[in-house]
Amino acid sequence: MSPRRTQAQRREGTIGALLDATVACLAERGYAATSTAAVCAAAGVSQGALFRHFPTRQALLVATAEHVATRNVEAFRATVGADVETVDDVVAVLNHLRTVVLSPANQTWRELLVAARADPDLRAALLPARESLQEQMLAAAGDLWCDRLPADDLAAVLSVVVNMLDGLAFSALDPDPTAAPGRTVERALRLLAEMIVHHYPQEQA
Repeated sequence: MSPRRTQAQRREGTIGALLDATVACLAERGYAATSTAAVCAAAGVSQGALFRHFPTRQALLVATAEHVATRNVEAFRATVGADVETVDDVVAVLNHLRTVVLSPANQTWRELLVAARADPDLRAALLPARESLQEQMLAAAGDLWCDRLPADDLAAVLSVVVNMLDGLAFSALDPDPTAAPGRTVERALRLLAEMIVHHYPQEQA
């Protein structure tokens, strides 16, 4: 017989189920159709239980964004090795980041950011989560490239990388459907890697 879970474990399990269900609903249904009822049905949790942990739909969505951000940064850190020296090394890093950015879970952020353009309350509520994500990404990039990129350029290079990869989520770079899958994207990532390696060829003092 399995040991009985503590109240804290039950609470953590309920919150986790709600967050995972919200991620799935946002990816599959989109922002407008991600209602609390839909989330509860997917999580197998009552709406009363949901509102005990998240007083509003907006609070649930913001918590989900924070959850996805932290999980994605941790996944990226776990995947990428410590030695990033050559163009091929940087291409590999960019491909790992590409996988994270284009993942179904990261659709959470795209759905919420698009919705926030027309919803000032959501935009304001998401601001701390966006700032936290930026800080986590800068910290990961700093740990990876602090010996190559000067601090003043780190945020700018990260912005170029992330904005390019975010763009892939909304439009294909290969307009020709018969083109080799990912051919243009792979070339773009290599050009970006070459820029990083050749523009910053030596360790910064």
